Amino acid sequence: MKKVILKSLTLCNFKGEQARTTHFNADVTRISGGNGLGKSRHFDAFMWLLFGKDVQDRKDYEVRTHNADGSLLHEVECSVTGVLDIDGQELTLKRESVEEWVKPRGQVDRVLKGAHNECWWNETPVKVKEFDSRVAAILEASLFKMITNPMFFASMDWKLQRTQLFQLAGTITDAEIAANNPEFQLLLDKLTGKSLADFKKELAAKKTRLQGELDNIQPRIDQTHKMKPESEDFAALETEIAQVDKEIADIDKILSDNATRIRAEYKAEQEKQRKVNELTTKRNNLVRDAEQEAKNAAFEANATRRELTSTIESKKRELSAMKRTLRTLTDTRDRYAADIASLETTINDKRDEWYKENAKAYSGDDICHHCGQVLPKEMRDKNLADFLATQKAKKDAIQAEGKRLAARLADLKKSHQDTEKEIADQNAAIAAAETEIKDKEAALVAMPESTAATVVPEEVAGYAELTKQIEEAQAAVATTTAAPDDSEHQAKKKELTDRRDALKKRLFARDEIARAEKEIEELTEKGKRLAQQIADLEKEEYTIQEFTRTKIRECESRINGLFHNVTFRLFDKTYEGNTYETCILLVDGVPFGAANTAGQVNAGLDIINTLCRFYGICAPIFIDNRESVNNLIHTESQIINLVVTTDNKLTIE
Repeated sequence: MKKVILKSLTLCNFKGEQARTTHFNADVTRISGGNGLGKSRHFDAFMWLLFGKDVQDRKDYEVRTHNADGSLLHEVECSVTGVLDIDGQELTLKRESVEEWVKPRGQVDRVLKGAHNECWWNETPVKVKEFDSRVAAILEASLFKMITNPMFFASMDWKLQRTQLFQLAGTITDAEIAANNPEFQLLLDKLTGKSLADFKKELAAKKTRLQGELDNIQPRIDQTHKMKPESEDFAALETEIAQVDKEIADIDKILSDNATRIRAEYKAEQEKQRKVNELTTKRNNLVRDAEQEAKNAAFEANATRRELTSTIESKKRELSAMKRTLRTLTDTRDRYAADIASLETTINDKRDEWYKENAKAYSGDDICHHCGQVLPKEMRDKNLADFLATQKAKKDAIQAEGKRLAARLADLKKSHQDTEKEIADQNAAIAAAETEIKDKEAALVAMPESTAATVVPEEVAGYAELTKQIEEAQAAVATTTAAPDDSEHQAKKKELTDRRDALKKRLFARDEIARAEKEIEELTEKGKRLAQQIADLEKEEYTIQEFTRTKIRECESRINGLFHNVTFRLFDKTYEGNTYETCILLVDGVPFGAANTAGQVNAGLDIINTLCRFYGICAPIFIDNRESVNNLIHTESQIINLVVTTDNKLTIE
């Protein structure tokens, strides 16, 4: 087993400790003194040295020393140095919190930007990440907390406790529990990929659904009994219905004969009225044709006038198009004029630019800027030649641009002149069109409009003859013969029909009774099936309960066999009797929180001993409030007792 022993701790301005070095015994060390003297500070320092956190897992929490007024003590070393013995090999570790002071631009004084940690491994500086990695290789942080603090495991979340315990004891599979029990094996075969808990929920849901259906069976049977009609002589009812049907048929024959006679008389009168309607339509058509003929004559008489009106409208549309074209030409001419004026100004500027460049004379400096002597003749000649060549190139470029602009000006003037001619032609065409329109409008005013002649119906040929025929046909139309009084027969038929409907309703009860009896039979059978299905589900639930109890006993037996002073309850029950997972630490059968301090400490040591055996490593154990415990159980780990006394200084023994 790997054994980690703390040999010494040196605190420098750490949590109010200005300077202290504490040496520890390899087996048991006692640190005693009054409250507030720094006993627990040793544990915080040891944790911060290794992991950068205190006992409560707070990162770099209040590690620096404060002044009397509560302000931080700055620009002093804040560090913890520890010497460890790991299986006989000495290891020196150091962690220091280093302040970061910066001087902002434009300010005289430095300001504190923050702080960072720096680490040393055997007095060699290493990066914090590398330091943490090396410490983890010796002892992982979460395991270190569990094997150095007797109270830590009990303070963990129960789910984490449970996970750690199963890591120690090994997971017990369902197959192992079911190995020697055929019913358990059959249960696992039914899971088909589901967990036992999910399968139990599935059974409960099915049972609830089936029970709900079963509970509803008897009320439905009772309701069906209640709604089943009373039985009577259904054969006598059928005989009576047949007699009523015969009486209704006799009345229907009488009513049908009367209706046939009335329809024949009505048809004859309809034929007479149809003739009257045909003659009236024919007379109306004579008048309508005469009126249409008069309208056609007027329309033909106005043909020349309509043609002249159409011509005038067409000419007006042409005149509008010609005026729009004239406006476009005028805008184009004005744009050409503006472009010509602008281009003439640009050409004049270019001409002035050429004369200005041509007027420039060579003013080159013939004296060397470095030695102050006159330049040689060949250098002076070259400078003059370069000046003249540059001047000629600029004038040629200006002249070329001037020629291009002049050509563009000539094109614009030609376009301007052509547009002026088009405007003149368009004005002439507009004037001619306006004259033509005026002439045609004058001709239209001089041409009168013809109207259709008024038609008098009595003067239309054939109108009088048709009127006479209509009057004769109307006289032949007689008043419809009064229908026979069938009210007595109708009343009798209604009485018989109501009686028959009442008899059929009573006869319908026979089918209702048969349906009710069949439904009661089906409901009874369904209730038996549901009861059997529920019994089968309850049997499976009982098997699950037995399986769970067996697994609980095996799990708790295996895990509790690892410890001497403590036991764990890994499962509990609700008030309804349902089993659920938990992890309750018991000290002599009492929950950990209800045990006394000595019981809690020794329980923590028992857990630490088991963890150390499993992981093959032990480390210093810090026991706070050691004065409350008379005897400790044996442990292979180094013990550091923190004892509260009335002394006003710390004593290390």
